[in-house]
Amino acid sequence: MSTDGKKKSDERRRKQQFLRCARILVQLIAFIFAPALFSQAFGAVKEVAATMGKGDVLDLSDFVIRLLILCGVTILLGRVFCGWLCAFGALNDWVYQLSAFLQKKTGKKLPKLSEPLIPVLQKMKYFVLVLTLILCFLGQSSFVTKNSPWTVFSLITAGNFSFAEYGTGCFFCVLLLLGMAVHERFFCQFFCPMGAVFSLLPELPLLHRDEKSCIPNCQACRKNCPVHIKLGEDSFKQGECIRCGRCMLICPRKNIGVFRMENREFRKTESEIEKKA
Repeated sequence: MSTDGKKKSDERRRKQQFLRCARILVQLIAFIFAPALFSQAFGAVKEVAATMGKGDVLDLSDFVIRLLILCGVTILLGRVFCGWLCAFGALNDWVYQLSAFLQKKTGKKLPKLSEPLIPVLQKMKYFVLVLTLILCFLGQSSFVTKNSPWTVFSLITAGNFSFAEYGTGCFFCVLLLLGMAVHERFFCQFFCPMGAVFSLLPELPLLHRDEKSCIPNCQACRKNCPVHIKLGEDSFKQGECIRCGRCMLICPRKNIGVFRMENREFRKTESEIEKKA
């Protein structure tokens, strides 16, 4: 590799490290100061369904306003809330990273989910959402609250450990933690009802991938995607992308980005470097 090529590679690694640290910092801040955002948004979803079931007029409560704001952000920027701000999503990341570290140190590997099973399990979150909406519509909001794992999580993050009456919720919470240790973004991909809501929203085409310029058989972006998106030209429109930025960091040709023009300029520079090498 030429000197210019090495400088480019080093610069790319520095950017990767910077974005990785920035994301962890934002997740920590959100986890400490706004851990209830997920529960509040989900509370608004339950509130809407319950109000419809009663035939009442929906009030713009604080929960509903927060939900509308998060939906607006998702339409504009994609699921940045899931990738950067959700406390439950951050917990997913940290549990999996700790598990990966322990597996590496001990040399013992946990079983992995088979690739064909993952797309099937990703549909489960829609079932959870529909079931929740039906129960709330039928006036069973308290039943959902009492038996949901995110209620237990909310109590813990609020410093309230009086959740003995939430036995079923605790059981599901433990199961989810075990799943997080085995599979990256386990809850977010498979069981998160808010993830289901956000994935159904229309999104502006913020990210693009120029597949024609990829290195043959590279697959780096697909192998490193935490939510197992099969990346293609229109992959970011399928609703699963959590905007973590990992695909942009890992791509050796920088084919994934916010603006196509920037990518073309980068590839032109890379091509010139390769000719000089």
